[in-house]
Amino acid sequence: MSSPSHDTILQSARRLFGERGYRGVTVRDIAADAGISAALVMKLFRSKEKLFAAAQPDESLLTDLDVPTSELGRALVFRVLMRRERGVQEPWAMIPFAIQDAPDPDAARAEIRERYLAAVARAMGDTSPDRRASATVIALMTGFGETLRTLGLFDHWGFDELVAHFGPIIQAQIDAAPPAPWKPSLT
Repeated sequence: MSSPSHDTILQSARRLFGERGYRGVTVRDIAADAGISAALVMKLFRSKEKLFAAAQPDESLLTDLDVPTSELGRALVFRVLMRRERGVQEPWAMIPFAIQDAPDPDAARAEIRERYLAAVARAMGDTSPDRRASATVIALMTGFGETLRTLGLFDHWGFDELVAHFGPIIQAQIDAAPPAPWKPSLT
């Protein structure tokens, strides 16, 4: 269970780590931004490394999607655009920075890769051993989220126009996932 202080610290940490990276932020910077003492930050998170890990992109952005698999591509694109409009951090865009700036990039890469592959495969029903279609969706969403935020290539496109254009591109990869093997019912 998280407290308002815990959530405020995480919000500040996500923003500051996203802007400056792991090495460019101190616990005191995060505490000052959150309006909380550095001692409380350390009490709640124990170390800068543990706070960095807690502030990383969260694959839970997939867990509350209540849409049929046939609409998942549009829903994913819609969510990215809604976060942009609300000025909320984009988890897809943060993945490369989370790995690059981690104290142990190899461990962060392995952990984030597995979390996202498992979540995307579950959301789209990808049961293949290599989860190739899931990996492709992650690559497309990471590129879309990052490009949308940093390059502004689509600033002149309308919201609905972006959903209509990119939703089917993502959906094509979702649809490319091999179907779950059929198992006869025992009833």
